[in-house]
Amino acid sequence: MKSIFLHLLILLAFSTSVSFAQQKPIEALDAEKLKGKVEHDLVVAQDGSGHFRTISEAVKAIRVYLPKPITVHIRAGVYQEKIRIDGTLTQVTFLGESPETTVISYGDYAAKDNMGTFETYTVQVLGSDLTFKNLTIQNTAGPVGQAVALHAEGDRLVFENCRFLGNQDTMFASGEGSRQLYKSCYIEGTTDFIFGSATAFFENCRIHSKADSYITAASTPAWAEHGYVFMNCKLTADEGVSKVYLGRPWRDFARTVFVNTEMGAHILPVGWHDWGRAAARETVFYAELQSRGAGAGDASRADWAHVLDPKDLERYQKPAVLSGHGRDADFYGNRWFGDERDSSFNLEASFQKDKKSFPQIKPVLLSAGPELEVFENQVYKSLGSRSLQLDVFKPKVSENPLPVVLLVHGGGWRSGDKILQRSLAIRLAELGYVAVPVEYRLSPEAQYPAAVQDVKEAIRWIKTHAADFGVDSSRVAISGSSAGAQLASLVGLSDLPVHEGKSDLVASSQVQAIINMDGVLAFHHPESAEGKVAAEWLGGSYEQVPEIWDEASPSYLKNPTLVPMLFINSQYPRFHAGRDELLEKLEKAGVFSQVHTFPDSPHPFWLYDPWMEPTEQLIAHFLDAIF
Repeated sequence: MKSIFLHLLILLAFSTSVSFAQQKPIEALDAEKLKGKVEHDLVVAQDGSGHFRTISEAVKAIRVYLPKPITVHIRAGVYQEKIRIDGTLTQVTFLGESPETTVISYGDYAAKDNMGTFETYTVQVLGSDLTFKNLTIQNTAGPVGQAVALHAEGDRLVFENCRFLGNQDTMFASGEGSRQLYKSCYIEGTTDFIFGSATAFFENCRIHSKADSYITAASTPAWAEHGYVFMNCKLTADEGVSKVYLGRPWRDFARTVFVNTEMGAHILPVGWHDWGRAAARETVFYAELQSRGAGAGDASRADWAHVLDPKDLERYQKPAVLSGHGRDADFYGNRWFGDERDSSFNLEASFQKDKKSFPQIKPVLLSAGPELEVFENQVYKSLGSRSLQLDVFKPKVSENPLPVVLLVHGGGWRSGDKILQRSLAIRLAELGYVAVPVEYRLSPEAQYPAAVQDVKEAIRWIKTHAADFGVDSSRVAISGSSAGAQLASLVGLSDLPVHEGKSDLVASSQVQAIINMDGVLAFHHPESAEGKVAAEWLGGSYEQVPEIWDEASPSYLKNPTLVPMLFINSQYPRFHAGRDELLEKLEKAGVFSQVHTFPDSPHPFWLYDPWMEPTEQLIAHFLDAIF
């Protein structure tokens, strides 16, 4: 009976839907009986309306090394708790209602029972892949010496819209190899109130000094490229505070950099302190770039500190600081520290660039006419809070199911949008096809092979919904331009498990035809000029990850699923590197292929007249021959 009871409790935990909007009581769970078993979202509420009354009970109940992410929703209240999150706890988001109303509070300090600094924490985070949002973590001991609010040593930790309140040693951001992101947070303290050995990125944070003292005390390991990086932050202080240093080295090799930070008048002109150890000046790296405000760097800064050149800015951007070696994927394949959307590749920007060399060109931006049906922003894949969408353009009138063409936009795997394929989709729909521009994850959000898996899922989705859109699922083509052409070719030719990914849809991702518009077929190739942009997507340079560069090259697939292919190219050979080798394979296998080159054309020729019409005609004639 006891085991049946436990089983029912676990099922209850799994089946309970939680949200702050849900007001009806949730049946409480027994943390002791469920210790290490729960792997579903939980609610913590002091009034008993959740699964648990304390955060510690919820932490105790969660399964170690969770198979998928969960969220612990923490309702408003002041939680007087000392919380330890062990290294076996991963993939959890602790979500408060707001930092003003959801508060975790405790008051230990170093001199209390001789416990020492590192046992004074209110919240200790040793686990990795954890996120904390909309919370306050505070140590209420007061100005009694070292008293830590947050003790964080795990890797891939995210704190967003949180407050960290205390005095001396408020935040221990530490752990060799630990990477931590603090986004839109408020951090206050007196002396060394941000200290430790982590690589930590502070983005749009307010750093508030409560006394004349030191803000940071980094102990960066000698081998680490980055310690603390403050980006777009604001340094403020209590009234009367006027002598604050940016930092001092807790250990040799400390690294602390402030970028584009507003500094109040409380920051001393000298800026930095050596903690009375002149030798440390030879090993530490303290620097600023584009500081502003009354306390900004000037000629009075310590002569052993650095003022960076604007060309160094890229080195201190979030991806450069927080990326590890290889891929930085979370459970869903997204970069754990979030993405910065790159909108640099768009129709207007391309036109302004290309018209300098091709003054006769005209950008094509069409609207669907009354003869077409349009279904925009159809969600084909959900990844936690992230949804991927596609658009469907089709003739309103058709007696029979129609062949479908999925269209994959370009942009160097890091930029672009499905709207870039809209005009071509409209033209193909007018010619009697169902045309489907597809969104996929770009490299700032998720590295290879996420985009390949996304496009394959879009194929499965459109086949699964074939009846809804009048699609003949036995006649599926995929078209891509530039980076999208490389993706389309890899999607169409490969059935490797790494490219298929995981899916709940039973439909196949196989296509019957591929259109490649100026997309590379081999990354490491004599004709290829791919470098940094490709490396960002593939997780490193060719010298670092040669096997990935080859795996992502359609021409280098060992056992490709060969289908008819159309290659439409500009005048630039670099954009069809590997094409000729693939053509040989197609010819040897007796598989139909065509090649057309537009002389004297820009790379993104498909975006402009006079090439749009011949491009659509080439595609239509090719597909008519196949289908």
